[in-house]
Amino acid sequence: MSFDVSSKLISVFSALFLLVGCGGGGGGDSLDSQEPGLGGTISIESGTRVDSDTADDSRVNEAVSNDSFSTAQLVPSTGILGGYLSATSGIYPDSGEFIFEYFADEQDTFRADLAAGSTITVQVFRDSDFLAPSISLSVDQSGASDSDFGAGDTALMVTAPVEGPAEISLRTAGGGPFRYVLSVSTTGVTNFSSSYYSQPEFVPDEAIVVVSRQEQGRLDPQGLAGALSASSAKSLGQGAWLVRREPVGVVASQSSSASGALRDQTLRWITSLKSQPGVQVAEPNYIYRALADRDLSSLQWNLPLISTPLAWQAAPTLGNSVGVAVMDTGLFTSTPQTYGDWHLDLDTNVIPFNSGRILDYVSAEVDIDPQFNDPLGYDNNPADPGDGKPQSSNFHGTHVAGIVAALQDSAGVDGVAPAATLWPVRVLGRDGAGTLDDLVAAVNWAADNPDIDVINLSLGGVGPSTVLEAAINRADENGKLVVAAAGNQGTDELTYPAAFERVIGVGAVDAGKVRASYSNFGGSVDLVAPGGDATRDANLDGNADLVISTWGVDDGGDFIRSYAGLQGTSMAAPHVAGVYALMKGANPEGVTPGQFRAWMVSGVLTENVGNSTEYGAGLINALKSVDAALDGSVSTIVLSSPSAIEFDRARFNSELDFTVYPEGESVLVDNVAFDSNLISLDPALSAGSSLPSSVAVSVLEENVVDGQSYATTIQIDYSAGGETGTLKVPVSIDLRELADERDAGRHYVLLVSPDESRETIEQRVVTARDGSYSFSFDDIEPGEYFLVAGTDMDNNGFICESGEACAEYPVNGLPEKIVIGEERVTGVTLSTSFRRPTIASMGLPRIGFEGYRLKKPGSTAAEPVRNLEVNR
Repeated sequence: MSFDVSSKLISVFSALFLLVGCGGGGGGDSLDSQEPGLGGTISIESGTRVDSDTADDSRVNEAVSNDSFSTAQLVPSTGILGGYLSATSGIYPDSGEFIFEYFADEQDTFRADLAAGSTITVQVFRDSDFLAPSISLSVDQSGASDSDFGAGDTALMVTAPVEGPAEISLRTAGGGPFRYVLSVSTTGVTNFSSSYYSQPEFVPDEAIVVVSRQEQGRLDPQGLAGALSASSAKSLGQGAWLVRREPVGVVASQSSSASGALRDQTLRWITSLKSQPGVQVAEPNYIYRALADRDLSSLQWNLPLISTPLAWQAAPTLGNSVGVAVMDTGLFTSTPQTYGDWHLDLDTNVIPFNSGRILDYVSAEVDIDPQFNDPLGYDNNPADPGDGKPQSSNFHGTHVAGIVAALQDSAGVDGVAPAATLWPVRVLGRDGAGTLDDLVAAVNWAADNPDIDVINLSLGGVGPSTVLEAAINRADENGKLVVAAAGNQGTDELTYPAAFERVIGVGAVDAGKVRASYSNFGGSVDLVAPGGDATRDANLDGNADLVISTWGVDDGGDFIRSYAGLQGTSMAAPHVAGVYALMKGANPEGVTPGQFRAWMVSGVLTENVGNSTEYGAGLINALKSVDAALDGSVSTIVLSSPSAIEFDRARFNSELDFTVYPEGESVLVDNVAFDSNLISLDPALSAGSSLPSSVAVSVLEENVVDGQSYATTIQIDYSAGGETGTLKVPVSIDLRELADERDAGRHYVLLVSPDESRETIEQRVVTARDGSYSFSFDDIEPGEYFLVAGTDMDNNGFICESGEACAEYPVNGLPEKIVIGEERVTGVTLSTSFRRPTIASMGLPRIGFEGYRLKKPGSTAAEPVRNLEVNR
């Protein structure tokens, strides 16, 4: 059987190479050719490498083994690598007439010279047709080591224990083939491993727009809807509006594959809204979800983990008179049709009823509340109506509220701030989901409420809403600390609102103070708190590390108060909100959001439990936090962005921004030190001068040599308000990687039809030479095409899938048509990478993109390589 397969493969791919041979091997464009066509160059991102034994390499017998220390592949000390592993070999399902084979490769090993604290992450991408593999990642440096384990799509991360040569190994057992992207980064660098397009949920046929001040005073809802050719408009406050077009989509449609076209049409409509006169912002109505998981526990290990019992002694007011808005699924009550009768552990702390106050911001489209007095679903009762499911997510808000402020009454559970005032604000409805418009309206309301001191958002998504950030910034300016869950994807993909600058993003740890396996890291995490991890029993008490809190049961229509254990960054965030309430109760005038951030970044609120990439400023400590609040002193702290600078041959200049805490404090430079033979600062900093908001850092090219690496530290000693401090920014200059060492793997260059079918019309194969690819298409039919290129490391017939290298003309993520006429088009340039651009850089999300099909070998028709494509 294997002989027949091999023979067929040789036949198929011989036909392929006959088809594309004129562009193979990196051959350049023929400048003398006058035939219609096009040619150009594909550059490779700095620091990029490819696994030397991918399935695509094995297909053509060019694989170079790297499965042991003796055959380890050399990789840069910082950079990104695309790879392939599989515990088994076989044929992809539904290959049809043409066979696409995957090959066994159970281990990849790499060598690198790493700095202490360097972070190695691996993101995994697999075909759902195969069983989930078991995967392990390890780094070893002369006996000092770190390792991580996972299964399926789990992201893995390890940290270099010391400085020096390192062996990095990735192994798999069981399951089928998968692609992976391995990233290596030095300490202080965040969001370095984004290797897939984010797929945020949003409501079809709806958009959030912000209109200019002139339009705000001129248009009513009907007038705005008419001006934007929308069916309706609803004000969200501060110039923000929810606009709808017919037909109105619903959240439930997000789970249907049939909704893909509707979502794409919605994004096109939003793009057109951006060009309308008077529209300053137009973005999707993103969906945010509760960030929790799992059920049942019996111990409150989380409170002593952050020294809460000791903090209660230091701050006996226990957060009294401090208002905490829990924006979530609402609050458990035994009588959901009326306001009151809350969970007994919470009832005393919930604000009294006020008929004129809206606390339920869930619109009718996602509401499961039986009260529909308002056509939009808004009303004054934030009761959680439940849904009768045995593992309902709809009492999520009750669980979060209990962590913040459950009564300390020798019954049930205790909250972090058991005397704080709870403001239950319902923004999540069916299936624990809510929409951006409702959340914006709720935050805008809370921003103007003088009785609210902290807003807890145990929810999130990957849609970076400008309108939501503006509402949060306004709340912050009005003295409300905003705390949010960092996300449960186990990656450094930014989760919002946690990743916004004025939000305290909270990651999760288990009972052993170790990052929970699901907890995000990187730019969404400012600090960490107990969130639990059902896969661990770190304190060896015989129970899974879950956070127990208030809950409810609604089986059979009867609402009965209960308790449950959950895990998630949703559980971590309210610990921080509760600690802030303790601090504010202990010193109402001396504790503000800005001062909290100043204390946080200086480390006085937290315990150091690990590297800043995973743990931010560290684990919140309630006793240290209360002590800081009672002391009242705020040392001026200066932070830099980025916190570390990396230069290479492709990048000799960088901007260094400074942030001062508390905000607005004047800072003087006392002394500046760095290796002036390596870098320069503009403006130059000198003793006695004011610290600017930013400086340009440049490498002195005349003093550095190719093939060498250099390091220095920018140390700035400063003073403010009679106090002094020091900022240190590590700077590395790595010129050891020459441009011609870059390699993103064998690339398939395609001309793709511009219609929705995206059929491959022409195809070439190129390999890297001198750190780039050259391609040429000759005698091409004049017309419009998309020009794309990428790898097929797993040999499944698709390029540009998540985990594959990808280039699109002119910019990855924003492909545009290229026109080929009667005269040849030359000098076209693209850039390829295993990374993917963020939503923020693209402007709108890219929904449903799953790569481009390779052209069917030996055929003039642009047919799919695999029949499976229609089901992907």
